[in-house]
Amino acid sequence: MFKKLAILATIGVLAVSLFAGLSPGLTLAAGDIAVVSSTATPQFPSSLAFSVKATSGASITDVRLHYTVERDSFVKVVTEEKLEFSPSTSVAAAYNWDMRQSGGLPAGTVVDFWWTISDSAGKSLTSPQQKLSFDDTRFTWRTLKGSNITLYWYSGNAAFAQTLMDTAQAGLVNLEKNTGASLSRPVSIYIYNTADDMQGAMIFAQDWTGGATYPPYSTIVIGINSSNLDWGEGALVHELTHMVNYQMTANPYNDLPTWLDEGLAMYSEGPLDSTFKVSLITALAQDSFFTVRSMSSPFSTDAALSYLEYAQSYSLIDFLISTYGEAKMAALLATFHQGSTFDDALMKVYGFNMDGLYDLWLPFATQKYMPANSGATV
Repeated sequence: MFKKLAILATIGVLAVSLFAGLSPGLTLAAGDIAVVSSTATPQFPSSLAFSVKATSGASITDVRLHYTVERDSFVKVVTEEKLEFSPSTSVAAAYNWDMRQSGGLPAGTVVDFWWTISDSAGKSLTSPQQKLSFDDTRFTWRTLKGSNITLYWYSGNAAFAQTLMDTAQAGLVNLEKNTGASLSRPVSIYIYNTADDMQGAMIFAQDWTGGATYPPYSTIVIGINSSNLDWGEGALVHELTHMVNYQMTANPYNDLPTWLDEGLAMYSEGPLDSTFKVSLITALAQDSFFTVRSMSSPFSTDAALSYLEYAQSYSLIDFLISTYGEAKMAALLATFHQGSTFDDALMKVYGFNMDGLYDLWLPFATQKYMPANSGATV
């Protein structure tokens, strides 16, 4: 996740619209269990209410909701909820999925749900699966499709959307050139026009985030308009790199170290801007860098410290690619895909661990940002 202090954009979670339902005429043989109606009603963005009505020739004694979210996963997770109701030959039961407790879903997420119903005569019925798409219906979205990317936006003309699509595609080309990494699955990108729009689309919004990537859902949300387009193009490439990193390295054992994930995202944006350079120069002068090992964990929430962590991560990637080439970086990502630990992956590809990386990188950074007798200039 990418943070900048002066940005008015925040991450988002999107709303839901139901597009499946069972016909009231779904009756089987006489005396069998029948589902009269089945619905899922969103309360965007905080909940999803499921309800069912059913009849039987005997008293219905058990009703269970089953649902699963379509996302990238090494195991299919099905949630089962046993509903409370008064047993009868005709029942109505409901369950409310409170996403304030479980966490929200990004735009376009598909939820599959179905029911199992049993009666006192020992009969049971499993209903057909229904699908709903979790969409933000506050806006009239337009769509632009490109290679492996679908871009959704609602404010701005077609040229605005095309600029962002071109930026995203060029970023992917550059990323593959530098690291050998590329998308393996299509990605959806939702462009919000304002920070308020994004904050209204999420649970427990933070006011400092410019964009967010939801890797298992292949979804990116970001706030971009014509007034912040320059920043927005860089942030879009940044978030897209996080998606590529995930798709290239996903495994059930280990994540990427934060310095590698964020460093590649920063590197993909292009040359380091002056704010981050100042952080590096100041740290060099004060000998106050973070160790590579400490930056394997999530970055600080303190703005000044996080600027240095992002800048130092960029410089580490710059060092690795400049010194050892893009083929080694591609090999490093492939090694992480196998579930390797942080130190073992570096040792296998480069012959040093995270401590060794720091020792080799420091002279590189010193020469680049504080060359001898040149002064600390940006």
